[in-house]
Amino acid sequence: MENLSIPTLRVLYKHYVNWVSAHPERTTDLEASIKWISYFLAGRINNSTLLSELIYSMSNFMMLFNDQIILSTAKPNSVTINNKGKKKIFSSENIKRFITTVDYVEVFIEISAKKLWGTKGRWIIIVLLQTVKCMARLYLLHVHKLHILESPPIQPLDRKSVGLKCNDALDGVITLPSGRTLRKLDHAPPMNRRTWEAPPRADKLNGGIPGKALSDRHIVAETMYIMKPIVHLGSMCVFGEKSWKPWLISITIEYISLQRLKSLKNLTPQQRLVLSKRSLNLAMYIVRSPFFENYSEKHIRLFLNWFVNSVPLVGPLMRPFLEYMKQWQETYFYLWSV
Repeated sequence: MENLSIPTLRVLYKHYVNWVSAHPERTTDLEASIKWISYFLAGRINNSTLLSELIYSMSNFMMLFNDQIILSTAKPNSVTINNKGKKKIFSSENIKRFITTVDYVEVFIEISAKKLWGTKGRWIIIVLLQTVKCMARLYLLHVHKLHILESPPIQPLDRKSVGLKCNDALDGVITLPSGRTLRKLDHAPPMNRRTWEAPPRADKLNGGIPGKALSDRHIVAETMYIMKPIVHLGSMCVFGEKSWKPWLISITIEYISLQRLKSLKNLTPQQRLVLSKRSLNLAMYIVRSPFFENYSEKHIRLFLNWFVNSVPLVGPLMRPFLEYMKQWQETYFYLWSV
């Protein structure tokens, strides 16, 4: 360890940055391999849930870190600075990174808290995490005027688009109101270098096009959506974990918020995509408690058992899922996460 001086670590870090920026596809394969390791570990060794979630969280951290390296390499002048030349602590990018980091690690923290302090400690950690995330999202909404954000706010980077050095190419690209892009004829690459794909959109590289200003009514709708986890946790405290009322309150808030935001006109393509994802997310309520225990669990098990027994070579992959389905449902399909 004494030989690993600070200059040596800086050289190693520089080599790593150069390798990631030069080989984004290999980096993606490495991250995917680490995630698959977390899947195969589940249920096969002691404390497998904790170890599996730790590896999965590390792969997400690695992906976020590598995305920042690739993006900074492609756009070295994209860092926002204030008048003193220092990065703003409460800038929108920093807050989005913080929320994304919490999203990636919250399940691991919850599982660790339950093992260390029991069920009561787990619930305390859940309330703290969701309160911090809620405050951060409200800050982005009301202070930075960032509306209809994805979850997590920083999505995985489209590395193929960035890898094409699209900053120079965007000068020869026309973006239509629909979001579709067209390349100018005089900016077409040589025939042997053409990919015959549409040029990348600006929002793919810049982390999203700023949305149109929302009216007070729509800001209230987005605030309702952000506050949903806190309202759900509060209703669970009042009515109990097995009650239907928290489930009904949560789905009602999400549906009303979604319908009001969908009434907006002149939404950006990215905002329409986010609202589409939220619409699909309503279907996840069939695997959330108490609907899962009372209705959908038995039907899902019947279908999976039939699938395992009918399709060759599927059994080794699906049987661990059947054995741990209830545990995974309790761990991942909760209602207090946005």
